[in-house]
Amino acid sequence: MAMTVGQYFQVKQRGSTFSTEVRAGLVTFLTTCYILAVNAGILSDSGGNCSDADCTGPKAGQPGCRFDDAGFQSCVQEVRRSLITATAASSLMACFLMGAIANLPLAVAPGMGINAYFTYSVVGFYGTGMITYQQALAAVFIEGWIFILISLTGVRGKLVSLVPKSIMLATAGGIGLFLAFIGLQNSNGIGLITYNSATLVTLGGCPRENRIYQYSIADPSPEAVCKTNPDTNAMMANLGPASYTFMCKGKRMHLATMWLGISGLAFMVLLTGRRVKGAIMYGILFTTFMSWIPGHAASFLGDNPQVPGGAERFEFFRKVVSVPDARKTTLAWSFDAFHKSELWVALVTFLYLDFLDATGTLFSMASMLNHRIPGFVDEKTKAFPNQVSISSIREGGRTGITALTVAFGFLVSLFFTPLIASIPPFATGPALVLVGAMMMENVVDIDWADVRQAVPAFITIVTMPMTYSIAYGLIAGLCSYLVVYLGNLIMDLIGVAMGKDMLHNVLYNNCPDAFQHKMKVPAPFKSPSVVLQHHVNPEHAAHHAAADAKDIAYDGNDGSVHIDDDSDDVARLPSTKAPGNS
Repeated sequence: MAMTVGQYFQVKQRGSTFSTEVRAGLVTFLTTCYILAVNAGILSDSGGNCSDADCTGPKAGQPGCRFDDAGFQSCVQEVRRSLITATAASSLMACFLMGAIANLPLAVAPGMGINAYFTYSVVGFYGTGMITYQQALAAVFIEGWIFILISLTGVRGKLVSLVPKSIMLATAGGIGLFLAFIGLQNSNGIGLITYNSATLVTLGGCPRENRIYQYSIADPSPEAVCKTNPDTNAMMANLGPASYTFMCKGKRMHLATMWLGISGLAFMVLLTGRRVKGAIMYGILFTTFMSWIPGHAASFLGDNPQVPGGAERFEFFRKVVSVPDARKTTLAWSFDAFHKSELWVALVTFLYLDFLDATGTLFSMASMLNHRIPGFVDEKTKAFPNQVSISSIREGGRTGITALTVAFGFLVSLFFTPLIASIPPFATGPALVLVGAMMMENVVDIDWADVRQAVPAFITIVTMPMTYSIAYGLIAGLCSYLVVYLGNLIMDLIGVAMGKDMLHNVLYNNCPDAFQHKMKVPAPFKSPSVVLQHHVNPEHAAHHAAADAKDIAYDGNDGSVHIDDDSDDVARLPSTKAPGNS
C-alpha cells in the first residue's frame, strides 16, 4: 500500500520522503490557516445577507440603521462565524483536488486581494456598493465556471505561454514582497508598519492610546458630516465606523505584540539558517503559545487593553471543539441582477483578477520547484505537471501529499475552529515575511543587464505590494513589456527599410519566447567574398598554401615571424602560434 501511494505521488522520483511531505503540509497549513479568520473578517465587512430588517434598536427597519445597531452587528457576527466554516470547507476541497489530481505541493485558499475587491468595491461596506451581497455571489459563481471552461479547453495555457519569462520570474519576487508587506502590517502581521497620511506608510508599533484612526467620508460637506440629534438638539458627527488603518502619534515601536512577532521571526530565521526541518512551524507555535499565556502585555487571550476582544476570544477558545455551521451564508445568492451593467463589470473584473492571480501565483510556485527539481517546468511552454504555499516548497514539499496534508488540516479546523481562530496574526506574520524573503531568489534569473527585460520586471515587482494586488502587478509588467517590445520592433523595422538588417533576423529576434523555438534560426549574413572562398578550387588552395609555406619562417628564439616578400625589406610580426602547438 505504501509503495503504491509513493509511486502514484512520485515521492522518490522527486527526491522527497513521506515524513518530509507531511511536515511541509503542516507548515503550510499553519501559515495558511490565518485565512480562516482574515477572509471571514473581510467578507463580513460587506454585511453579508444582513439588512436593515435585522436592526433591533430604536431605528429598526430605517435606512442606515445598520451602522450603529446592536442587532445588525449580532447578525454580522453570525455571518462571520458561518464564513469561517465556509472558508475551511472550500479550502479543504480545493487542496484535496490539488493534491490528489494535480499532485502538486500547493495550498489553495481564498485570496485576500479579490475578496477585498468583492467587499469594498462591489458590495461596499455593509452593503453600500453597486450590487448586493447575494447578486455579487451569483456573479462569482458564473465567473468560476467560465474560468474552469477556459482552463479545460486549453485557452488559459496558451495565454500563459505568451507571458515572457522575465515577467513570470518577477511575479514570484513581487508576490514575495506582497506577502512580506502583509506580514509587516498590523491587521494580518506584526504591526511594524502603519498608515501615514503624507507618505502612505511609515514605522508603526504604537499602543492603542497613541493611535489616530481614519474615516472614509464620501461627502465631506459640513451639512453631511455634522448633524443635529433630534432628541437633544446637540451636534453629532456623522462619520460612520472607523477603519482599521491608523496613524501613530508618538511611542512608535512600543507595542509588545510587535516585539513578540519580531522575536518569532528571529527564531524562524535562526532555525532556518541552521537548516532545522520545520523551522517555520516551530516559530509559529512558539509565538502562538507565548501569546496564549494570559496576563502579559502581548497576551492574545484574556483581558488586554492593547489587544481588544481578548475576553471573547478566550471564551471561544475554551470551547476547543465546535460543530461546523454555515447555514447563514449557504447558497445566499441571487440571479436577478444580470440585466444590470454593474454586475457584468464586476463579473469581468472577477475573471481577469482570478486569471492573473492564479496564473502568476502558480507559475511562481512552479519556478521555486524548478530550482529544486530541474526540468520540472518546460521553459518554452511554461507547462508543469495560493500564495503562501511556497512555505511548503521551502520545507521540502514536492508532491501532492503536502496538499493533502493541508486539506486534512482544514478538515480538522472545521471542528477545532476555536483553537485555529486563536492563532494571532503576529504569529503568522513573521512566517509571511520569511517566506517573502525566500521567494526573492527567483529574481536572480532575470537578465538585469538587459533594460528591455529589467524595467518591466522591476515594474511588476514593485506594483504588486504597492497596489495590494498580484493582478495589477502583472498588468503593469505586461503593459510595460509590450510598450518596450513594440518600440524595439518598430525601430528594427526601420533598420530593415534602411538596409541595415534583414527582415528574417528582426522577426526572429522579436519573436515571443513561446514561438521562437518553432522558427528556423536565421543563417548568419555572408559577404560575397566569403561565399567565393567557400567555392575555391581545392587544388589551387593547396598550391597557394605550399607556396606561402616557403616564404614564411618561424624564429624559435624570439617568437617572431619572418616573411620574405621578395623585397629588400623584412617585416617582423608577432607570432600567432599558440605555445606548445606544432
